[in-house]
Amino acid sequence: MKSILINSIKLRSVPLLVLSCLTGSLFAKESPLKIPEDIVKQNPFFQVWDEEVPTGQVVVAMDGSVLVFKGQGSGTDESRYISIKRSVDGGKTWTKESKVGNMIKVDGDMSDDGRYPNNNWTGLGNVMVDEVTGDIMVFMTTLKTAQKLFRSKDHGKTWKMEETQIKAGKDGWTPATNGACDPGVTIKNGPKKGRLLMPARVFPEYLNKGKNKKRFNDLYAMALYSDDRGKSWNSSAPFPIGGTGESGLVELSNGKIYHNSRTHMRPGNRRIAYSHDAGETWVGEHEDDELFDGPPDVYGCKAGLLRLPYEDRDILLFSSPGNRETRTDITVWVSFDGGQSWPVHRLIKEGPGNYTWIAAGRKGTPSEGFVYLLAGKDWMARFNLSWLLESNNAGK
Repeated sequence: MKSILINSIKLRSVPLLVLSCLTGSLFAKESPLKIPEDIVKQNPFFQVWDEEVPTGQVVVAMDGSVLVFKGQGSGTDESRYISIKRSVDGGKTWTKESKVGNMIKVDGDMSDDGRYPNNNWTGLGNVMVDEVTGDIMVFMTTLKTAQKLFRSKDHGKTWKMEETQIKAGKDGWTPATNGACDPGVTIKNGPKKGRLLMPARVFPEYLNKGKNKKRFNDLYAMALYSDDRGKSWNSSAPFPIGGTGESGLVELSNGKIYHNSRTHMRPGNRRIAYSHDAGETWVGEHEDDELFDGPPDVYGCKAGLLRLPYEDRDILLFSSPGNRETRTDITVWVSFDGGQSWPVHRLIKEGPGNYTWIAAGRKGTPSEGFVYLLAGKDWMARFNLSWLLESNNAGK
């Protein structure tokens, strides 16, 4: 794929050589930040609109339909359900919200401190697009997951509830298919090609329900993987460091899994780990040099993670509050080297922000080239990479 250099990128912590290339120096022959030619040909596009988001998820079906899921209803009764709205024209127009299905009760209530008063009623969990079959799975969870899911075989038009088996890890705890985790991926490389892999989270003793204390330092990020198209799910090894969760993961072009997690009990930046066995174990845990994990600094915030669909390039996007002091000013960072560095960032929307979910359009559909960002402070945006690489103030 041909590439061309962009000289109008808003930069953050860019090495001198790269900066020289980007500013058109005659002495630099080649820049590490090669931009795919089709991105250069794009007209910059950005749109933001109000979108009420109680709890949400956004994914793009294999036919290019953009799907926004929301958890609806009271936290304590059977009025709880999952809704969906769809766009088949890349986000220009949307259907009215319709029901995926009702929530169910499970034996896995939230903690005693009143922050999660669900009384055993599930909430919206994670979402998985099977890129082999085209099926879409929507999970339900409390601090441990329900053994049921909703499946669509027609790109989100209709849904049926079915049984699934989510197996406990070696420590005996059943993971939560937490909706604050990012959607899963379908493995494209290696002997486990076709495997479904999604981030999840374990709450040991479910935050000590009934024992009047939390165990935030013991909960941990991990992943669930399925080799039977979602009929059953195995637990990965724990993320190498505790106090983590609400993570995202992507498969890089070399088959390595990049796992990026929030942390709940320490100051500092995001925590990173890798898998060389399609998500079964994690190694190389470290603190990212650039991506801060807040605010607040010692408790962090759920972020969004996405790998853009270029087979030969590991272009990653990361969305999070851009303000280190408050959950405001949602910003997207761009990496051109699989998360090793994040030299480009742009403000998406000034003002209140919070949790974010992010998805990419599908090639050959009206969604192609677009990025969709859903924010937990009641707004949504769509834009393209060409817009992200412009150098002017955005999101005001």
